[in-house]
Parts: sequence; structure tokens; C-alpha cells
Amino acid sequence: MASRKIRITFFEIILIVLALGLAAGGLFLIIGGRTSVSQTGVMEQRLRELRQLKTVTQTYRSVIYVEEKNFWRGRKQVLFTVEYLVTAGVDFSRGLEIRELSDGTVQVRMPPAEIFISDADESSIHQMYLRENSFLNPIRMGDYMSQIIVQGEANRQAALDGGILSLAEANARLAVLRVLKLGKLENITFVPGNYNG
Repeated sequence: MASRKIRITFFEIILIVLALGLAAGGLFLIIGGRTSVSQTGVMEQRLRELRQLKTVTQTYRSVIYVEEKNFWRGRKQVLFTVEYLVTAGVDFSRGLEIRELSDGTVQVRMPPAEIFISDADESSIHQMYLRENSFLNPIRMGDYMSQIIVQGEANRQAALDGGILSLAEANARLAVLRVLKLGKLENITFVPGNYNG
């Protein structure tokens, strides 16, 4: 009888070990399946934290001439160059979605590219010609600020016409692709986003 009881206890131990092994295997499969989903979630969160991913910067150099003639205030003329920076990219905080589909494909939906900055670099202003006939009416920055703004809008439009947004989006996709591949994600496809912003 004693030997039989030992066999049952030994048999029970084997069953418990097998049950624990199967449970551990099942848990590993469940956690393993969730790891890929969680991996996409982690990558999505990291990209969202970048907020604005600037992928293209174009520099435009413009020549601006300003002339003012006034009987009482005299005559002013100034000719100068100024550089404008137009920067574009993707703002991930406006919406980013990374999903792993059942076939293993990773689907990325991101907002469209946009221009972040289109502004004159005031430190780049280079005066080429200056003429002031009136001591009481010197040339001030306010005298040509409106021309700087108008030229900035023209440069922004030139960047749009030149395809800066397409280039910014292509560069953003390439950056996202590299980040996801570093995270061991493969079979990545991009789908167009439905955003109002």
C-alpha cells in the first residue's frame, strides 16, 4: 500500500509538472502574441512624442528694393538680400495609427505633410545699397517689413508649387519605416489618412 501511495504522489507530481508546463507554454504564446501588438503601440507612442518631425528645409534668397519719396520727409532707398527658411514635415500629434493586421502586415496611417515654418531669417539680411536724403527720417526695419512679409508668402507658395509637401511626406515615411524596422517590425504599408486638420 505504501508503495502504491508513493506512485500516486509521484504520478500526481508528473501531472502537476505537465500542467504547469502546458500553462507556461500557453501563457508564453498569449504574451508572445501580445508583444507584437504592444510593440506597435510602443512605436506609435514614441513617434507621437516626436510631435513635429521636420523632414525638409528649403532656403530661398530674395532681393528686396524699397524706395520712398516724400517732399517733407525726403527720399529713402534701400536694396538688400534676405534668406527665407521654409520647413515642412509631419505632425504626429495630429494623429498617427500603427496597427498589426492578422496577416502580419503593419499598417501605418499618418497625417498629411504640412509647412511648419515659412519665415525670414533676420540675421541673414545683407544690405547692398542704402541712400538717405533726410537726417530726420532714417531707414528703419518697419519701412521694409511689409515687403519682407509679401516676399515670404511668395517663397512659401514657390515651395508648395515645387512639391515640398510630397518630399516632406516621402521623407517622413522613410523615417517611420526605419524606426519600425529597428523595432523588428516588417511588412510595413502606408495607407492614406482621413484628417480634417
